[in-house]
Amino acid sequence: MSSNKKMAAEIRAAYATYGDNPDKWPKDVKKEIRGQAEEHHTAENNVLRHMILHGYTNQYIAQERSKTPQYIQQLRDRMRRRDELDYQATPDELTQLKYNVKHMNKPNNQGVASVMGRDKDWMRCMREKIREADNEARR
Repeated sequence: MSSNKKMAAEIRAAYATYGDNPDKWPKDVKKEIRGQAEEHHTAENNVLRHMILHGYTNQYIAQERSKTPQYIQQLRDRMRRRDELDYQATPDELTQLKYNVKHMNKPNNQGVASVMGRDKDWMRCMREKIREADNEARR
């Protein structure tokens, strides 16, 4: 079992045992899961994580939240390593995405992401989810 899968399994077990709020988990459990010093889940980090999950670019988040792009990239990388990077979108964001794809000449992920001010990985994931939903609707 790879270390990421093992870590993900430990995280799921901690959620099941101690609840949805990592701030209330015992410190030794958090340290064991992370294998490093405890990362503080402050309100600011929660905002940063939310923005990352909704696909905003590192540069935009850094500018809006007065952080360095490197700090945001490190947070994004930690989320990716921990299998916490599950991109999300609101219905309004999906509507905007569909509109942009429909009205752009030769829409590619990078181009649409640039127009929307989002990360290309988020764009790829959302377009895939839209295709899956359309395929399900056709069945």
